[in-house]
Amino acid sequence: MVGRIQATNYLYFTDDELDYEGTGHNKPLYITVKCKDCVIAKVLIDNGSALNVLLRHVLDKMPVDVSHMKPSTMTARAYDGLPRPIMGNIDVELVIGPQPFQVTLQVMDIHPTYNMLLGRPWIHATRAVASSLHKRVKFIINGNLVTVRAEEALAMVRNVSIPYIEVEESKDGNLHAFEVVNAEWVPENTVRRKPEVSEATRMAAKYFLKHGLPFRYDPIKEDFKRAAKFKRERRMAQIEGREPNEGRIQIPPIHITFPRPA
Repeated sequence: MVGRIQATNYLYFTDDELDYEGTGHNKPLYITVKCKDCVIAKVLIDNGSALNVLLRHVLDKMPVDVSHMKPSTMTARAYDGLPRPIMGNIDVELVIGPQPFQVTLQVMDIHPTYNMLLGRPWIHATRAVASSLHKRVKFIINGNLVTVRAEEALAMVRNVSIPYIEVEESKDGNLHAFEVVNAEWVPENTVRRKPEVSEATRMAAKYFLKHGLPFRYDPIKEDFKRAAKFKRERRMAQIEGREPNEGRIQIPPIHITFPRPA
């Protein structure tokens, strides 16, 4: 629903927007969003969450290239206090109401009662105001007031010809209100070593500073394709927890790469 906003920067709800249940319900606010040609149901709007959460099994069903997911070392904690690792971050374009948004989602391997969670990062970025009581969320786009109603009011107009992702059976309960525990997650009993600069790296740096680069190469189209292929393989290897299959590179002895000056 899109309408002209009457007063600048005012968003409010009235009793006229309550449905037949009035104030006698305790339902969370679920909306339906669209990703390309796919409709995703059960998207929870949660002002108590510091993360935007996407479930891994939902990501596998979406028309999105999973290799674009960037690995993450963060750990999240839900309202139950238990830490849960974040598999990675992925940028996805979601159409909410009539408006497309580029949203960064934290991918987690959990099975709650929703498919996706939009928390404070999305709410604050769009300056949206959500009301679970009125079963709708409002935001302003180009001077127009946009109202997105809860999905239960839209279920009757579902188009069966459009791919539709419904929520699976919940195994973890209604996990929500995620907060970031730390910026780096290290497995138990992991030995962390202090990074050191090798002697060969020091020698190479001194040589480049004194004599400049001993070579010049202008990449061609095939080089860019090969680099993109290797980059995709490295991303998939990080996601799948394996070594990248890039082939072996023959490295000449260091005295050939860096000959002594005459």
